[in-house]
Order: sequence, then C-alpha cells, then structure tokens
Amino acid sequence: MISRQFIDNFIRLFKEKKYQELIDQSDIMTSIDERPSGLSNLIGLSKNLIAQPSKEYIISSLDDFKDAYLKAKKEIFGVEALCNLITIASYNRNKFPELYDVIRNTEKLYLEAEKNFENNEKLLKAGCNLFKHLINQKKITEILEKLIKNNTRSKVVRCNYAYNNNFSYSWDIKKYFEYSQDFKNFFPKFKCKKISEINYKDNKKIKLGFVSGNLCNNHSVTYFLKKTFKYIEKKKFEIFVFSFGNQKSSKIIDDINTNIDFNFDITSLDNQKVIELIQNKKINILIDLMGVTDADRIEIFNNRVSPIQISWLGYCNTIGFDTIDHIIADKNLIKEDEKQYYSENILELPNIWNTHSGFDFERNFNEAPCIQNGYITFGSFGNFRKISDEVIETWSNILKKIDNSKLLLKSSENYENTILIDKFKKKGLEKRIKIYDRSEFSSLKDHLNLYKKLDIALDTFPYNGVTTTFEALWMGVPVIGIKGFNFNSRCGESILKNANLNSFIASDKKNYEDKALYFSKNIKLIEEERKKIFDEVIFSPIFNAKQFGIDFSKCLYELVTKN
Repeated sequence: MISRQFIDNFIRLFKEKKYQELIDQSDIMTSIDERPSGLSNLIGLSKNLIAQPSKEYIISSLDDFKDAYLKAKKEIFGVEALCNLITIASYNRNKFPELYDVIRNTEKLYLEAEKNFENNEKLLKAGCNLFKHLINQKKITEILEKLIKNNTRSKVVRCNYAYNNNFSYSWDIKKYFEYSQDFKNFFPKFKCKKISEINYKDNKKIKLGFVSGNLCNNHSVTYFLKKTFKYIEKKKFEIFVFSFGNQKSSKIIDDINTNIDFNFDITSLDNQKVIELIQNKKINILIDLMGVTDADRIEIFNNRVSPIQISWLGYCNTIGFDTIDHIIADKNLIKEDEKQYYSENILELPNIWNTHSGFDFERNFNEAPCIQNGYITFGSFGNFRKISDEVIETWSNILKKIDNSKLLLKSSENYENTILIDKFKKKGLEKRIKIYDRSEFSSLKDHLNLYKKLDIALDTFPYNGVTTTFEALWMGVPVIGIKGFNFNSRCGESILKNANLNSFIASDKKNYEDKALYFSKNIKLIEEERKKIFDEVIFSPIFNAKQFGIDFSKCLYELVTKN
C-alpha cells in the first residue's frame, strides 16, 4: 500500500507543475493496480498538461482516468476522473482514430455514473459532450432537461437546450416561445450609453453592423453574405462587420472586405469593449448572425446597444430577448397565427429570407448517374447531428423499397462514420451506405463535384439542411424535402418553393418516402428535372443576390426612416 507521504509528494509535484517528474516517479514507485483513485487521476492529468504531450501519453492517460473512476465509482473524485476521460477523449477524437472505441465504450461508464450522481452538474455537462459525439440528440436533450430542473444558471446550458430542441419534434412553437421568455434572465446586462445620448443624426449614411464568428475562411455564412454585401445599396448604407474566430485571409474574405466599409476583429475583446466599440461607431442597425449557437456573444444583444437590433441567418427561431426588435424571414417560414410566438417583430422579405452567392467556377451539367449505374443513388452531405433516428428510419424505408439503391453521406468528423454505420447496420443496410470523409476532398470544388454522384438529394428533418440544399440545386441535383412546423423546419420548404420545385416538397414522412419511390421509378423524369434545375435555378430568387440586396436594403431603410 502506498503511504500518505508518497501521496503528498505526488500532490506537491502536481501543484508545482512538475508533471514529467510526477509521471516518472509514479512509474518507478507504483503499479497501476496499487495506485489509489486520486493518484491515477493526477497521473492522467499530468500526461495531458506537459508541454506537447505525445500520442502515447494522451491515450495512456485515458486508462489512468478509467482506472481512477473504477476504483471510486461511488465517490465524487471518481466522477471527476470520468469527466476528465470524456473531456480528453473528446478533444483528441479526430487526431487519433482509436479513440472512437474509447468514446463508444465510455457510454456504459457514464450511464452507470449518472445513476449514482444524477444531479452532478459537471457529470451531466460531460454527458452532453459525450452524446454529441455519439450522435444521440435525444439523450442530450434528456441531460439538459436534468440540468435545467436542477436550476443551473449556466447560459451555455440554456442556449444548448434551446438549440438542441431544433433537432426534434418534441417542442411545438408555443412551447419553444414559453421557454424563450425566461431566456434573457440568464444573460448579463452591460453598461451601455442610452440611445438618446448618441447623436445618430451625424451619420451621413445608415450604419449597418453585423456580428458573427462565422465570417471566416470557407464557412458557409460567407457564401450567403458575399454578394449580399455587394448589392446592399451603398448610397444609403455603410457596412460594419464585427467578427471573431478564424480571421485568416482568403479569397472569399478578401471579396467580402471589398464590399464592406469596416471589418473589426473583436476576437480578443470582451463584450463590454465590443459594446463600447459599436456605440462609438454609432451603429444604427445591429444584426446578429449566430443566435444562441454562441452563448458568449449573443449576450451583447441582451442590451440596448443600437436603436434597432435584428436576428438573421444564423438561428432560425426566436431568441426571446426583448432587446432584439426584429427577425428576418419570408412568407414560407412563419405563418400568420404563429407570429404571436415570437418575441421579435417579423420582417418578411418578398421572396426568400436569404440568398446564396453561388460559386466562382464553371458549372457543367452531368446526366443522372443512374443511367450508367443501373441503380438510384441518394445522398445527403449535411451535419450528421441532423440525421435523427426518425431520418434514419425514413431513409431506411426508402432504401428497402428501391432495389439496389445507395445512400452517399459525407462526414465532417472522422469518428462519426462508424457510429452512423452502426445505426444503419441495425437496419441491415450497412452495405448500401457509403460515407465519404472530408479529408478526401482538398477543395470546395471537389466537395461540390461529389454531388455529380447523386441522382436525388434527401433533406434532413425537422432540422433542415440549408447550405447543402443550395449546393445540390446549384449542381442541378433535385432535393426531396418535407413540410415543417416552425421556422427552423421550413427552411428547406422555402428554398424549394423559391426554386419552383414544389413537386419535391413532401407533406409528411410517408409522402417523403412516396416521392423518393415515384421519382426513382421515373428515370426519364429525373433526367428532365435535373436539366430543368441546372438551367433555371441560377435565375431563381435563391441565387439572385442582386434582387435580394435590393429587397434587403429597402426593408432595413424603411425601418430607420419610418421612425
């Protein structure tokens, strides 16, 4: 048995940040079997805290954490070790493929610990992280509900719960609204100048500000905004961007900077400083582009920073802040009787709520792959989190009904491939699924050319694809979507309607399956639709950035001038 003196020595080394010495001494003086739980945990932490930890250290540290947990399952320090295991495995998941098995096997340990410590906030938060990687939105929601019932004050938890409910049918729009009304109470208030104290009359043009962490290299948001910025009426507006995150220079970022007046990097500024910057610039209209997907920056909008504050593009639901005056939508997204369930006033654009800038290379039409293949190829290249169990059930039904049909997917996270394949394996369909890894595609052009392998794209639900639907249609690939029940679940419907593709909008999941079957049996019709889409879609509202810029400018100009 290890003496107390030895333990105290290890604790001293850890506090003094002598991590390598602690590791070396523990290897010499102890075996893993005789180490107490706390020491195993310290060793695991030390292996990750040394400068540039090796693969060997990182992976072996997971054994240390597991050992620490198993030796103290019903003790709080055992839970701490399990949380460390989840955190380290999650952080390094894409570096080392072998960590997939660790993540998958940790599920049993977590469920065991959750029974013993059902109200432990740290454990529950670690569980959210774990089940995100296991693509289990239902379990994440369950955990978040526990945290909220325990009266957590965490704004991140509150945001995650709101965001996560966009992935399921469990909340109708009324229920979501009721939750959002309490939302603002979990965000701080900052010191702001009163709007009346700022002389906006000095502005020669309307100063239009955008706040986003996604205006960075090759993020999808840049493709929605590039030409929107270009076509906003420059005689009436001055454009300010307040961006954070990855600010590396690239062609598309350079293109954006060409069409705006100022781009402020606020990455290193705290929110109080950002508010001061915005107010010093006398911004007339401030637009949030992220919603609750970024808890730390949306809190800026919980304050009256600008005379007019708007939610747009990044989050397709109500925020719940009484300081956000408007949300931009279109006639397809929010029904008249639903407007009462938005804390924001609805700014309804005449065609579509956003537009895509398209891509800077020549498009080439290709015939439907099924003509050469002899079978139908479906595909969906969106975030795997959107592929719910309901989606898997529906897609599986389609594949079973259509002989030899295939489904192509594209992962953004390497470890997710096996997880998703396992779900289709339970349906006996794993051989009909092919998952492309993002590392196989060195450029955006390579990614877009992957659509040439598809006969028909399948939209996810209730959380629709947006970027991927625009991409598919740009490449001339029809997309089967489904009617939704709120803003978030109607995005695909709006895109398809604006592309004049109503025949591809299903009324429900059964009709979704029927449409897939109908088009699959009519190869000539598929080819006709593909040619029609390829020829006509670029002239539709979804890619008409110039008209969108005019509509957008008019809408915002009237907000200012009517006051």
